[in-house]
Amino acid sequence: MKKQTLIKTLLAIAAGILMILISFTGFQTILPTGEAFMPLAGVITVGIAVALGINIAFIVTLVSAIIMIVLGTADWVILVDFIVILIVVGLILRKQVPLSIDLNHSQLLWLAIFTGLVQLFFISIFYGLIGLVLTGTPTGGLTFVQLIIPNALLTGLLYGFLVAPISLIFRWVARKALHIDNNHNDSGNSAGDKQGGSIIVDLRSAKNKKDDK
Repeated sequence: MKKQTLIKTLLAIAAGILMILISFTGFQTILPTGEAFMPLAGVITVGIAVALGINIAFIVTLVSAIIMIVLGTADWVILVDFIVILIVVGLILRKQVPLSIDLNHSQLLWLAIFTGLVQLFFISIFYGLIGLVLTGTPTGGLTFVQLIIPNALLTGLLYGFLVAPISLIFRWVARKALHIDNNHNDSGNSAGDKQGGSIIVDLRSAKNKKDDK
């Protein structure tokens, strides 16, 4: 048990360092209030949540975001963005999916699509509201939206492309490090299917069960 906790801690630290490194390579948009940073490191946040659970992902994300703010590669909007992404992932997965259970690609694809759309709308709307508050006019809000749209579109597209493969890689690394495979604890798998499943329902499997009856 202690060994597993140590391994998870080391994986979480490695993921946090990766988030910080990625924050140096994002696309920035110049706004009247300063630079707006691309929240690309949030892809790692999603990967941590899928592999190690929402709780660990929240701790790693919070610490990493604070370090990024101190280093000047992120701002408070990025921190809010990461929290929103974690909420979305939590709603989709409900809770951690045990590593002994395989996530099918369609589930991760839906996760990628949802997180990409959330990024697109969140960034656009949030900076629009910032512009509205600062300028006091709808025109000022629209100006901020126009400036941030390239950043928002690129972020949404990158999340759509990267979330699924990054999540698969993170789960694979966590499985190897913790010596877990999909045949681990068969009785636990049946319980896991009942307790740790996703809200994304595979209608094909449900149809097959109905046909068998």
